[in-house]
Amino acid sequence: MPTLIGTYRLQLNADFTLHDARQRVPYLQRLGVSHLYCSPVLAAREGSTHGYDVTDPTQVSAMLGGEAAFVALADAAHEHGMGIVLDIVPNHMGIGPDNPYWDDVLARGRASRYAEWFDVAWRAPTRRLAGKILVPVLGETLEKVMQRGELTLRASAAGVRVHYFNHHFPIDPTTLPPELEVAQRDPLAREILDSWCAGEHGQARLRALLAHQHYELAFWRAAQRDINYRRFFDVNELISLRVEREEVFEATHRAVLHFVADGIVDGLRVDHVDGLLEPRRYLERLRRAVDVRRPARAGEPRFPIFVEKILASTETVRRDWPVDGTTGYEFLTALEDVFVDPEGHAMIEQRYRRGGSDFSSVATASKRRVLRTALNADVRRIAPMLASVAKRARWPERPIAAYAAAIVELIVALPVYRTYLDAEHPEPDERDRAVLIEAFARLRDNATLDHDAVRALEQSLLCEWRSAEPKLAHARLSFVLRWQQITGPSAAKGIEDTALYIYAPLTSRNEVGGDPGLPVEGAVDRLHGRLAERAQYSPRSLNTTNTHDTKRSADARARLDALSEHADDWARALRRWRRWHRSLRVPVKGRCVPSHFTDDFIYQALIGIWPLTRAHVPETRESLRTRLTEYLEKAMREAKISTSWTDPDDEYEHAIAQFISHLLDRDESAQFQTDLRRFIATIAPQALYNTLARLVAHLTAPGVPDIYQGDELWYAALVDPDNRRPVDWAAREHALDVVEEEGSAPDRRVILAARRDALQAGELKMLLTRDLLRLRRAHEALFASGSFEPLSATGEHAGRLLAFRRALPTGEQALVLTGRGTASIGEAPIGAAWSDTSVNVGDSSNGWHCAIHGTRIASREGRIRLGEAFSALPVAVLVAEREV
Repeated sequence: MPTLIGTYRLQLNADFTLHDARQRVPYLQRLGVSHLYCSPVLAAREGSTHGYDVTDPTQVSAMLGGEAAFVALADAAHEHGMGIVLDIVPNHMGIGPDNPYWDDVLARGRASRYAEWFDVAWRAPTRRLAGKILVPVLGETLEKVMQRGELTLRASAAGVRVHYFNHHFPIDPTTLPPELEVAQRDPLAREILDSWCAGEHGQARLRALLAHQHYELAFWRAAQRDINYRRFFDVNELISLRVEREEVFEATHRAVLHFVADGIVDGLRVDHVDGLLEPRRYLERLRRAVDVRRPARAGEPRFPIFVEKILASTETVRRDWPVDGTTGYEFLTALEDVFVDPEGHAMIEQRYRRGGSDFSSVATASKRRVLRTALNADVRRIAPMLASVAKRARWPERPIAAYAAAIVELIVALPVYRTYLDAEHPEPDERDRAVLIEAFARLRDNATLDHDAVRALEQSLLCEWRSAEPKLAHARLSFVLRWQQITGPSAAKGIEDTALYIYAPLTSRNEVGGDPGLPVEGAVDRLHGRLAERAQYSPRSLNTTNTHDTKRSADARARLDALSEHADDWARALRRWRRWHRSLRVPVKGRCVPSHFTDDFIYQALIGIWPLTRAHVPETRESLRTRLTEYLEKAMREAKISTSWTDPDDEYEHAIAQFISHLLDRDESAQFQTDLRRFIATIAPQALYNTLARLVAHLTAPGVPDIYQGDELWYAALVDPDNRRPVDWAAREHALDVVEEEGSAPDRRVILAARRDALQAGELKMLLTRDLLRLRRAHEALFASGSFEPLSATGEHAGRLLAFRRALPTGEQALVLTGRGTASIGEAPIGAAWSDTSVNVGDSSNGWHCAIHGTRIASREGRIRLGEAFSALPVAVLVAEREV
């Protein structure tokens, strides 16, 4: 297998297929990455833009090019010395007529051979749904839909089906009336079916036919309360799989394991591992299956498996999981805070809050809200399970609502995404026990909860159950496993998709897995702790700074981080812009729109993505307007305050869209746009240095750097779909050509300085990305398994440095030095600006060679002067020269 040097994430879809990806292989090999990291390739819902809605796990998507195209991509990668890491989706499938397994379940109910594939509560709490699946797709109640004649019957090769606009559903063949059995073979079938459904008697016949199906069509709003299948979060179109069942695992992983066995893929990324019933046991089964098909050769590392897992700031991936690490969100968030100035951030946050709620309060309220609304059906599904445990254990019985309230509040109080009790480890380990005790301690202050219900929940989770009566122990474990599957979605929907769109004093901190309530002070120590743990326990874990799910790209965040270094300027700009745009605020339902919280959000988004060049081109302005309008619509709906996905407020959203249009109007807002460009130019140098420092740390830290598509040049993007726009590959190949042509320049510092002064972040990023990936390849063992050691500095700007050492016992080592918060150092934080600041490196080498600017630097008395190391840029990677 190719050695993991660096991965490159590719988002495959109808506009960028497997054939297109194959064309990019030579370029990516030149760039220096070792693996193409592909989004899911298995057959997905028609028109899927991401592949996470798999409908047939047995074949590669025809839309992407099919299996032949996937094999061709792998062959091309392998011919260029590269591998393939494939994203797989074991937690859920997309549902609809293009999913034959789901369609069979709808047609045959529990008699379907696939009935146990899906996480359906066949024993529904209401008699109406007993043995049926609720399908919430209707725009109104069933009665109103039928009154309008919107339900029809149509014949197809698959038989007679119920049609509702673009939805259609099967009919159980045993319930089809004799007069309709031949309809599908009759050229006049449509007339026959329309006639059968026509009129009052026809609608009664159709209603009776529907009543005998294994599903019940319902108003889409019914899902919040009554849906009886588990979903991916609250997405009705994504149904959870029971992958813990061996036959389901085998069927849904057969194609992927075939790719492993045949050497087509060289690594796997497991999507949403926290959604699984028993993550550890799933990963053990996957590891066994992979290792049988692709055993590691002597002296070589095993086949890599990564998990998408959101870790809290003090949490690490479970060491008993047979994986190589995570997809790297904990690296992203720990690194981000390093570039936020604590003093400036405190000023920004203080002005933003003005006595209002802090992030913890917003997050708590947001989690509670989604559990009582979007995820209410999940809570209603498990509350009776807790009641059953209490009854079997002869604890005081309480109303189902009391148990539901206790469940909600415990999930709200949980400081991590989930705990990991399972059938083999039915009681919490030390880590899980600690977080549960912390959460229950918060519940004791809640006077609205029923004491006996809370006690039943606490005993279910924390007490010892080894000696319990078997049926009671089974009931308790069933409840606990189901409870654990709700905690992750509540955090994702409540924090990532709600709170992070509400509380936003500095939006660069509002990232997946991030905690804007965490103090910025101590960020460097937190990062060092994270990297030390990575070096020791998961040196092949992925390190990312951008993904297809990040709220803002790294370069956009770099600009926003720079606001903390210009907090006073930012405050004055906000006041000035609000004064200029006061007349653009309009009343909507008694409130001025946008509010000051919302316009702050808008201005920060503009700052993050506004181009430094070509800003006057009409196409650019129109593109910005479209991107920003679509982004704000999503952001405001996710916040769920004035509008939402379920209850959009057209008047409010129109007011926001008009505000944005005015901001970007050439004539109406010329003064604002000029001022915005001037302000961005003020913070641009710090944004550039933040970008370069992040990049250097990303490519040299313990772990495997993962580069998101297109991010090797300047890449300013907002949340999806903005961050999934087509990549300009021609521009990137041209930039790489230029970088390679300049590689032989006698003094690289001249080129670096010219680009630095022109604020050409893109070209600098390309240069550093290529050079540092090549450095990782040239010193493979050092960066793959070298130790990690924070370095200390002395001098005036010692606190403005992130510095660490990577080393091997052989003496091979590299020093990574990056400036941070450089605005306080001066307009040009290079050379003499650092003259009295040095780094203690010990007496381990006679000299060092800088992999970035190509010069030799000597250490004096065990110290390296930053004035020399930062002669061209405030970043350096120094490799120890071997003694002769």
